[in-house]
Amino acid sequence: MDIYALLRRFSHLSGSRLKLTALWLLHRTRRRYLGVFIDPVLACNYRCKMCYFSNAEERAKRRSGKLDAEQIEHIAHSLFHRTIRLQIGCGAEPTMDMEGTLQLVRLGRQYGVPYIALTSNGARLQYEQLAALVESGLNELTISLHGIRRETYEQMMGETADFDAFLQLLESIKQVKSRFPNFNVRVNYTMNADNTDELAEFDTLFAGVPVNQLQLRPVRKIGESEYQNFDLTHVSECLETIIRPLSERCHQRGITVLFPEQIHIDRFSGTESSDPRENLIPLFTYINITPLSYPRHDIHFETERYEDYCRRIGLGRKLFKSIFATRETCSKMENSLSNSLNYDIR
Repeated sequence: MDIYALLRRFSHLSGSRLKLTALWLLHRTRRRYLGVFIDPVLACNYRCKMCYFSNAEERAKRRSGKLDAEQIEHIAHSLFHRTIRLQIGCGAEPTMDMEGTLQLVRLGRQYGVPYIALTSNGARLQYEQLAALVESGLNELTISLHGIRRETYEQMMGETADFDAFLQLLESIKQVKSRFPNFNVRVNYTMNADNTDELAEFDTLFAGVPVNQLQLRPVRKIGESEYQNFDLTHVSECLETIIRPLSERCHQRGITVLFPEQIHIDRFSGTESSDPRENLIPLFTYINITPLSYPRHDIHFETERYEDYCRRIGLGRKLFKSIFATRETCSKMENSLSNSLNYDIR
């Protein structure tokens, strides 16, 4: 399944009312529509400067163990039959628990999840681990990257970063892609004032590496972090000189490049949607689970399946009412929906 084509079709539906109606029909017919985002462990081997794991206090808040095998089984039994995309690794490094990560991938395949994705810095993914994940059903690897040059990579990704391990990952990807050509490789590059210029050297670093997508994201403040330069002025200046030329070169290689057409200084300051119903869609479709949230989650994974949960809270009724919600009632509905994942598909 081409999950990106599916998401594009959904995003092109005319208006939030039509999207919510489509979701309600999927819900009523018990079809898949959930995006399940799981951190099997709240830990990371790197201390990326733009991430809250670079801050000792923030790191301590998130140090809450890992999901055990039984908890993972409960989650799969409860949700995976209604899941269209399983995302492993959201706010931590999933390869810190390779056993749990592999279990999630295997269960995703067992329950027929159409698309299973992993986000990782890749430092702990040697060929054997990556091949085992793909053999078990992994469809996509997203590599988190904050520098093209060795010095920038090791500076931006923290004192434990190992550029040689990253180079080895690229070699492993070549080998795995030769065995599994449909395996999708995505690079997620966070741009800031100190690393955007060197994107001009992307072709050199990734020469011969079969990347499918390159996503270029302007830096944003997510929690407290060591890096504090969130001024996007220079990133905006690089749009025509660095980013668009790179996009054209990647297009010639068959690489899809995702980047904002305009980079505003206040782009991520938060703006209210012109249609408040748009804000309700993620609340119905995304479920985020971590070792910290599992025991207090609104879904009782150990005793109920997703359908039981929906009946208990009247989710189908809320979904139907959302189609006709006004601006005044939307805020009330947002407050009544629990366990929302504030994640935007662009």
